[in-house]
Amino acid sequence: MNSNTANKLKDYLELAKLKIMIPVSLTGFTGYFFFDPHLSTSLIFTSFGILMMAISASVLNQIQEVELDGNMNRTRFRPLPSGRIKLRNATIFFLSNLIAGMVIICYAGNLKAAIIAMITVIWYNGVYTWSKRITAFAVVPGALTGALPPLIGWVAAGGGLWEKPIIFIEFLIFTGQIPHFWLLILKFGEEYKQAGIPSLTGIFTRTQINRLTFSWVVSSVVAALFLCYFEIIQSRLLIGILVIASVFLIWQFSDLLKIRVKEYNLRRYSILLDSYFLLVLLLLISDKIIG
Repeated sequence: MNSNTANKLKDYLELAKLKIMIPVSLTGFTGYFFFDPHLSTSLIFTSFGILMMAISASVLNQIQEVELDGNMNRTRFRPLPSGRIKLRNATIFFLSNLIAGMVIICYAGNLKAAIIAMITVIWYNGVYTWSKRITAFAVVPGALTGALPPLIGWVAAGGGLWEKPIIFIEFLIFTGQIPHFWLLILKFGEEYKQAGIPSLTGIFTRTQINRLTFSWVVSSVVAALFLCYFEIIQSRLLIGILVIASVFLIWQFSDLLKIRVKEYNLRRYSILLDSYFLLVLLLLISDKIIG
């Protein structure tokens, strides 16, 4: 592979945002496995289809916001605003992932799961992307898109739409995305404002955003503990691990109430939050294996 091909592949991987999309696929894997705790080709292909649908939504979002991305230091070097990938090629990449993801989910799972996956893309690129331009609270409807991949996996495995386990898993994923976004606002809020995107930094003080973030972290922990209370996680060992991790997370984030958090600490908080939710997913999977 020559250097030009390697650079182009790197650009497309950056456009796909795999670091973000793979965890999305993992939530779909968890939803499927929690209903049908067996490794199967259907499970693997459904998870891969969810990954492709997530990539398609991300690429379309970058196409929609190429001008906005070009106005922010954080995003202006991305493949589209920098011109390393042409809009035409990005559109082909988006459509290829969208169609392939739909087909894979439909055949590895079922049509209902594929329809939910398409609704997720429409919600993300329609409602969320549009609402970001008019309200600083767009993350609330936007978080719904992150809550749907577990449902896609669950339904693909044969589960129903309104069953208790998947509802609580969706609620957990929904609440967990919001404090993660508030952390981004603490770091990049001024850039959002300069690019013409409504930001919480124009509504609340930094201290108020700190408190808001902490409140949502506590809400996310409560949502995680609901999994134990309603016996979705049943192993006493795993419940103990979750309780310890929950107390540790709240203790770490309580600093938001005491100090003016510096930028280098925000990265640490993001890692802590991501690690906590990864742990919860692993506990959900482990509970099914143990059970």
